Amino acid sequence: AVVSTQSTGRLPVQLASDIQANKVMSLLEQQCKVFCACLTYPNVMPRNHYDQLDELFISHLLTAIEAEEQPYDPENLIPNLFLKCILSLNIHYKDLRNNKVCNVLKSRSHATVLSETLLVSFNRAENLTSYFPESEDGVRKLMEDLFGSPDTAELFFTNDVKVLLEVLHRNIIDRGEGDTDRVYFMRLLDLVVANTEYEDHTHYKYEIYHLLKQVSEEESDDRESMSEASRILRKHQILAT
Repeated sequence: AVVSTQSTGRLPVQLASDIQANKVMSLLEQQCKVFCACLTYPNVMPRNHYDQLDELFISHLLTAIEAEEQPYDPENLIPNLFLKCILSLNIHYKDLRNNKVCNVLKSRSHATVLSETLLVSFNRAENLTSYFPESEDGVRKLMEDLFGSPDTAELFFTNDVKVLLEVLHRNIIDRGEGDTDRVYFMRLLDLVVANTEYEDHTHYKYEIYHLLKQVSEEESDDRESMSEASRILRKHQILAT
Protein backbone atom coordinates (compact mmCIF):
# COMPACT_ATOMS: atom_id res chain seq x y z
CA ALA A 1 0.00 0.00 0.00
CA VAL A 2 2.90 2.35 0.77
CA VAL A 3 4.51 1.69 -2.62
CA SER A 4 1.16 2.14 -4.35
CA THR A 5 0.69 5.53 -2.72
CA GLN A 6 4.24 6.64 -3.48
CA SER A 7 4.09 5.51 -7.11
CA THR A 8 1.11 7.77 -7.83
CA GLY A 9 2.44 10.66 -5.77
CA ARG A 10 5.28 13.13 -6.34
CA LEU A 11 8.09 10.73 -5.44
CA PRO A 12 8.91 9.39 -8.96
CA VAL A 13 9.07 12.93 -10.36
CA GLN A 14 11.30 14.12 -7.51
CA LEU A 15 13.54 11.08 -7.96
CA ALA A 16 13.84 11.77 -11.68
CA SER A 17 15.10 15.26 -10.86
CA ASP A 18 17.54 13.91 -8.28
CA ILE A 19 18.84 11.21 -10.64
CA GLN A 20 19.73 13.85 -13.24
CA ALA A 21 21.63 15.99 -10.71
CA ASN A 22 23.33 13.38 -8.56
CA LYS A 23 26.93 12.22 -8.98
CA VAL A 24 27.30 10.17 -5.79
CA MET A 25 27.02 6.54 -6.89
CA SER A 26 25.84 5.03 -3.59
CA LEU A 27 22.96 7.51 -3.48
CA LEU A 28 22.27 7.23 -7.22
CA GLU A 29 21.89 3.45 -6.91
CA GLN A 30 19.26 3.87 -4.20
CA GLN A 31 17.42 6.58 -6.11
CA CYS A 32 17.24 4.44 -9.25
CA LYS A 33 16.08 1.41 -7.26
CA VAL A 34 13.23 3.32 -5.62
CA PHE A 35 12.31 5.03 -8.91
CA CYS A 36 12.04 1.64 -10.66
CA ALA A 37 10.08 0.11 -7.77
CA CYS A 38 7.58 2.97 -7.93
CA LEU A 39 7.06 2.63 -11.68
CA THR A 40 6.93 -1.15 -11.84
CA TYR A 41 4.26 -1.43 -9.16
CA PRO A 42 1.10 -2.46 -11.08
CA ASN A 43 -0.59 0.94 -10.93
CA VAL A 44 -1.74 3.30 -13.65
CA MET A 45 0.72 6.18 -13.79
CA PRO A 46 -0.94 9.58 -13.19
CA ARG A 47 -1.36 11.69 -16.32
CA ASN A 48 0.88 14.52 -15.08
CA HIS A 49 3.75 12.05 -14.59
CA TYR A 50 3.83 11.52 -18.37
CA ASP A 51 4.46 15.25 -18.79
CA GLN A 52 7.10 15.50 -16.07
CA LEU A 53 9.01 12.29 -16.87
CA ASP A 54 9.58 13.83 -20.27
CA GLU A 55 11.87 13.66 -23.28
CA LEU A 56 14.60 15.62 -21.49
CA PHE A 57 14.70 13.07 -18.67
CA ILE A 58 14.70 10.16 -21.11
CA SER A 59 17.45 11.81 -23.18
CA HIS A 60 19.53 12.28 -20.05
CA LEU A 61 19.27 8.57 -19.25
CA LEU A 62 20.07 7.48 -22.81
CA THR A 63 23.03 9.85 -23.16
CA ALA A 64 24.49 8.58 -19.87
CA ILE A 65 24.00 4.95 -20.95
CA GLU A 66 25.96 5.56 -24.16
CA ALA A 67 28.61 7.86 -22.65
CA GLU A 68 32.20 7.00 -21.81
CA GLU A 69 32.80 5.74 -18.28
CA GLN A 70 32.45 8.59 -15.78
CA PRO A 71 35.07 9.33 -13.07
CA TYR A 72 32.41 9.13 -10.37
CA ASP A 73 31.30 5.72 -11.71
CA PRO A 74 34.49 3.61 -11.70
CA GLU A 75 32.54 0.34 -11.79
CA ASN A 76 30.49 1.52 -14.79
CA LEU A 77 27.16 0.87 -13.07
CA ILE A 78 25.24 3.69 -14.75
CA PRO A 79 24.33 1.85 -18.00
CA ASN A 80 22.57 -0.93 -16.10
CA LEU A 81 20.96 1.40 -13.55
CA PHE A 82 19.62 3.80 -16.17
CA LEU A 83 18.51 1.00 -18.49
CA LYS A 84 16.29 -0.25 -15.66
CA CYS A 85 14.86 3.26 -15.31
CA ILE A 86 14.11 3.32 -19.07
CA LEU A 87 12.48 -0.11 -18.92
CA SER A 88 10.37 0.82 -15.90
CA LEU A 89 9.09 3.99 -17.54
CA ASN A 90 8.46 2.31 -20.90
CA ILE A 91 6.11 -0.22 -19.26
CA HIS A 92 3.50 2.54 -18.99
CA TYR A 93 3.36 3.37 -22.70
CA LYS A 94 0.70 1.18 -24.28
CA ASP A 95 0.39 3.10 -27.56
CA LEU A 96 3.56 3.01 -29.64
CA ARG A 97 2.64 6.25 -31.43
CA ASN A 98 2.75 8.18 -28.15
CA ASN A 99 5.69 6.31 -26.64
CA LYS A 100 8.17 8.99 -25.55
CA VAL A 101 10.95 6.45 -24.96
CA CYS A 102 10.74 5.17 -28.53
CA ASN A 103 10.25 8.66 -29.94
CA VAL A 104 13.45 9.86 -28.27
CA LEU A 105 15.30 6.78 -29.52
CA LYS A 106 14.08 7.47 -33.07
CA SER A 107 15.91 10.78 -33.00
CA ARG A 108 19.25 9.19 -32.08
CA SER A 109 21.74 7.93 -34.63
CA HIS A 110 22.82 5.06 -32.41
CA ALA A 111 22.10 3.37 -29.08
CA THR A 112 24.78 0.69 -29.14
CA VAL A 113 25.13 0.09 -25.41
CA LEU A 114 21.38 0.03 -24.84
CA SER A 115 20.64 -2.31 -27.76
CA GLU A 116 23.44 -4.75 -26.93
CA THR A 117 22.67 -4.81 -23.20
CA LEU A 118 18.99 -5.28 -23.93
CA LEU A 119 19.70 -8.18 -26.29
CA VAL A 120 21.93 -9.91 -23.74
CA SER A 121 19.22 -9.65 -21.07
CA PHE A 122 16.60 -10.89 -23.53
CA ASN A 123 18.77 -13.87 -24.50
CA ARG A 124 19.25 -14.75 -20.82
CA ALA A 125 15.52 -14.30 -20.10
CA GLU A 126 16.38 -11.70 -17.47
CA ASN A 127 13.45 -9.64 -16.28
CA LEU A 128 15.16 -6.45 -15.10
CA THR A 129 11.89 -4.98 -13.79
CA SER A 130 10.79 -7.82 -11.52
CA TYR A 131 10.46 -5.69 -8.39
CA PHE A 132 7.04 -7.23 -7.60
CA PRO A 133 5.45 -10.57 -8.58
CA GLU A 134 2.94 -8.72 -10.77
CA SER A 135 5.51 -6.48 -12.48
CA GLU A 136 5.53 -6.58 -16.28
CA ASP A 137 8.68 -7.83 -18.00
CA GLY A 138 10.25 -4.55 -19.13
CA VAL A 139 12.87 -6.23 -21.34
CA ARG A 140 10.28 -8.07 -23.41
CA LYS A 141 8.11 -4.96 -23.60
CA LEU A 142 10.89 -2.71 -24.90
CA MET A 143 12.07 -5.34 -27.39
CA GLU A 144 8.57 -5.52 -28.86
CA ASP A 145 8.28 -1.73 -28.93
CA LEU A 146 11.66 -1.16 -30.58
CA PHE A 147 11.03 -3.72 -33.31
CA GLY A 148 7.54 -2.32 -33.76
CA SER A 149 8.94 0.37 -36.06
CA PRO A 150 11.74 0.40 -38.67
CA ASP A 151 12.92 3.70 -37.18
CA THR A 152 13.90 2.08 -33.88
CA ALA A 153 14.62 -1.42 -35.19
CA GLU A 154 17.52 0.07 -37.16
CA LEU A 155 19.29 0.79 -33.86
CA PHE A 156 20.23 -2.91 -33.81
CA PHE A 157 23.20 -4.00 -35.91
CA THR A 158 22.60 -6.70 -38.54
CA ASN A 159 24.64 -9.25 -36.59
CA ASP A 160 22.53 -8.53 -33.50
CA VAL A 161 19.38 -9.11 -35.52
CA LYS A 162 20.77 -12.45 -36.73
CA VAL A 163 21.51 -13.50 -33.16
CA LEU A 164 18.00 -12.44 -32.12
CA LEU A 165 16.43 -14.56 -34.88
CA GLU A 166 18.28 -17.60 -33.56
CA VAL A 167 17.21 -16.79 -29.99
CA LEU A 168 13.58 -16.47 -31.06
CA HIS A 169 13.75 -19.71 -33.02
CA ARG A 170 15.12 -21.53 -29.97
CA ASN A 171 12.53 -20.03 -27.63
CA ILE A 172 9.63 -20.99 -29.89
CA ILE A 173 10.93 -24.57 -29.99
CA ASP A 174 11.33 -24.65 -26.20
CA ARG A 175 7.73 -23.57 -25.57
CA GLY A 176 5.04 -26.20 -25.85
CA GLU A 177 1.40 -26.06 -26.85
CA GLY A 178 -0.66 -23.57 -24.88
CA ASP A 179 2.35 -21.62 -23.60
CA THR A 180 1.54 -17.91 -24.03
CA ASP A 181 5.26 -17.16 -24.25
CA ARG A 182 5.36 -19.02 -27.54
CA VAL A 183 2.88 -16.55 -29.05
CA TYR A 184 4.94 -13.63 -27.76
CA PHE A 185 8.12 -14.96 -29.37
CA MET A 186 6.33 -15.53 -32.68
CA ARG A 187 4.86 -12.03 -32.53
CA LEU A 188 8.33 -10.56 -31.98
CA LEU A 189 9.71 -12.72 -34.80
CA ASP A 190 7.07 -11.22 -37.10
CA LEU A 191 8.16 -7.68 -36.12
CA VAL A 192 11.85 -8.45 -36.66
CA VAL A 193 11.24 -9.82 -40.17
CA ALA A 194 8.85 -6.96 -41.01
CA ASN A 195 10.81 -3.99 -39.68
CA THR A 196 14.45 -4.87 -40.35
CA GLU A 197 16.20 -5.39 -43.67
CA TYR A 198 15.62 -9.12 -43.41
CA GLU A 199 15.46 -9.63 -47.16
CA ASP A 200 19.12 -8.60 -47.38
CA HIS A 201 20.31 -11.69 -45.51
CA THR A 202 17.29 -13.99 -44.83
CA HIS A 203 19.18 -15.45 -41.88
CA TYR A 204 17.79 -18.75 -40.53
CA LYS A 205 15.03 -18.63 -43.16
CA TYR A 206 14.85 -22.39 -43.66
CA GLU A 207 14.71 -23.16 -39.93
CA ILE A 208 12.15 -20.42 -39.22
CA TYR A 209 9.89 -21.46 -42.09
CA HIS A 210 9.80 -25.14 -41.11
CA LEU A 211 9.24 -24.33 -37.44
CA LEU A 212 6.30 -22.03 -38.20
CA LYS A 213 4.92 -24.59 -40.67
CA GLN A 214 5.11 -27.24 -37.96
CA VAL A 215 3.32 -25.05 -35.41
CA SER A 216 0.63 -24.04 -37.91
CA GLU A 217 -0.15 -27.70 -38.63
CA GLU A 218 -0.23 -28.94 -35.03
CA GLU A 219 -3.16 -31.10 -34.04
CA SER A 220 -3.85 -29.38 -30.74
CA ASP A 221 -6.18 -26.99 -28.94
CA ASP A 222 -3.59 -24.21 -29.08
CA ARG A 223 -5.47 -22.26 -31.72
CA GLU A 224 -3.69 -19.01 -30.88
CA SER A 225 -0.23 -20.38 -31.69
CA MET A 226 -1.44 -22.11 -34.83
CA SER A 227 -3.18 -18.96 -36.02
CA GLU A 228 -0.16 -16.76 -35.31
CA ALA A 229 2.21 -19.11 -37.16
CA SER A 230 -0.13 -19.25 -40.16
CA ARG A 231 -0.49 -15.46 -40.19
CA ILE A 232 3.29 -14.92 -40.23
CA LEU A 233 3.75 -17.41 -43.07
CA ARG A 234 1.06 -15.68 -45.14
CA LYS A 235 2.49 -12.25 -44.40
CA HIS A 236 6.13 -13.05 -45.11
CA GLN A 237 6.27 -15.01 -48.35
CA ILE A 238 10.05 -14.53 -48.36
CA LEU A 239 10.31 -17.25 -45.71
CA ALA A 240 8.94 -19.87 -48.11
CA THR A 241 11.01 -18.93 -51.16
